[in-house]
Amino acid sequence: MHYDGVFSYIGQFGRYQKFVYLLICVPQIFSAIQTLLSVFILHIPKHRCHPESIISKPLGGPYQIPTIDDIKPNNVTVHLQCEILNMRQNSTEIEVKVLQNMIYRCSKWEYDRTYFEMTYAMENNLVCERKTDTTLVMVLFMAGFTAGSLFTGIMSDAFGRKKTLMTSIVLISIPNIILSFVSNFVVFGTLRFISGFAVGGLLGTGYVIGVELVGPEKRIWAGIIFEFFWAAGEMLLALAAYYIRNWKYLNLVVTIPSLIFLSYIWLLPESPRWLLVKGRAKEAEEILQKTAKYNKTSLPHNLFEKHYLESNQTVPIWTICRYPKLVLECLVIIYDWMMTSMVFYGLGMNAGNLAGSIYVNFFMQSFAEVIGFAGCIAFLHKVGRKPVFIVSIEISGIACLATFIPVVYLGPDYQWLTLVFATIGKIGASCAFAVLFLYSGEIFPTVIRNSALGIGTFFARAGGMAAPYIVNMVMHVEGDLGKTLPMVIFGVSSVIAGFLSFYLPETRYKDLPESIEDWLSYTKNTDISRKKQIETESLQKTPEIQELQELRTETSEKDPFI
Repeated sequence: MHYDGVFSYIGQFGRYQKFVYLLICVPQIFSAIQTLLSVFILHIPKHRCHPESIISKPLGGPYQIPTIDDIKPNNVTVHLQCEILNMRQNSTEIEVKVLQNMIYRCSKWEYDRTYFEMTYAMENNLVCERKTDTTLVMVLFMAGFTAGSLFTGIMSDAFGRKKTLMTSIVLISIPNIILSFVSNFVVFGTLRFISGFAVGGLLGTGYVIGVELVGPEKRIWAGIIFEFFWAAGEMLLALAAYYIRNWKYLNLVVTIPSLIFLSYIWLLPESPRWLLVKGRAKEAEEILQKTAKYNKTSLPHNLFEKHYLESNQTVPIWTICRYPKLVLECLVIIYDWMMTSMVFYGLGMNAGNLAGSIYVNFFMQSFAEVIGFAGCIAFLHKVGRKPVFIVSIEISGIACLATFIPVVYLGPDYQWLTLVFATIGKIGASCAFAVLFLYSGEIFPTVIRNSALGIGTFFARAGGMAAPYIVNMVMHVEGDLGKTLPMVIFGVSSVIAGFLSFYLPETRYKDLPESIEDWLSYTKNTDISRKKQIETESLQKTPEIQELQELRTETSEKDPFI
């Protein structure tokens, strides 16, 4: 029996399925919030040594407290970001040569509070020698994200979708509430890793439940609409951060509401498809009967006792190593996953490095995702997967590279162009990100699809882990080069991904490949596939074929699993 035959009874996307689908989508708002929360709670504003700073170790010398002669009135004291510079003044000129014992490190800082009252980085002075600690925390979150995507997938298959999702809900709520009361850096980083693990579980398991919940005709929509809740979470985070400028209160406000998802223990059913795979047909049928009831349809009793489940025989993923063409396609898709994910997450994290208000920048970057996802829906069926992906990722890359122009060649009055180009880049990256999961799922054959997508998403998370390092290059590279370097890297990576993807086949108007042989026989010319489809549709209009279809319809109405 094909499980998808059930949807001919209960409906493709009925009332009860919409209710459960909404339950699955809403937590993704908080997945997005936790993923990008670091943009605000770890932000390092402009800073300098505090005038009352306790002077400690001088640069390049032993511990030394400045003498009265060093700070006499005719000296000029300059408070830099990390040092206090005491320069001896002779008449009207300042000596160019600064003595070694005149430069001192400071242990207290004052911060520009234009946009933030207090961030974790400000509270714990993660500046100067400790400025890389913020990058480490962001990487720890993405590492947790990677681990969560991997291990919760295994847990989901072994113990069930519902249990795995509930575990993720607990991990995204309780530890993040504790986070607001933590100052120790090691504990803080550990809790952010756990948060990333929970997000990986919520996204992965939630997506699987959503896809298994609806009929095959609605699965593309279910997969893409899922992304809109992510974008909504980012926009809500921007609004919350604008009104709540203290990191502790902001974290509590965006975390405490997630406790309501604990009620899913009573509201959310287990996936009937998973129950059937595990041989728990009776439980699956009870859930499907409930679905049919709320959808105002009917489902025959003891349906699964009369049929058996068909399963595709899988093969090891390394089987493709015998086919250089398939290996090359896999490598291209892996690169696409890495770069698309890196650019998608990196552009969101880079909002604080753009000219203007961090809140406006971040909100615009988030709203750009809505435009990108909507554009994906509009063009996916009309144009095809491959052209939409290539055009969107190329637009993203070119827009990111274009940010170099206002920073280097135009004056301060034109710095708003960096936000415009970055927003266009995020639109393209969002569209490409949404298309890629569907596109790669259609390229890989059934016998290795799950394994191949697992590898793809793993490398996507690896790209996400690289994003914080690239974004925070601005801390280490000074001048205009430092300001534009992250965007240039994002741009070059995207452009290369677009060109490499010309090697991939188009999947529009094609049946999903079932075997390695089907994959090898994929033609690169979509016109041929379209021509065959038109010929098939014309053939189906002949009286003989229509008579056979009517007979088949009558039979399938009695038993849709034939």
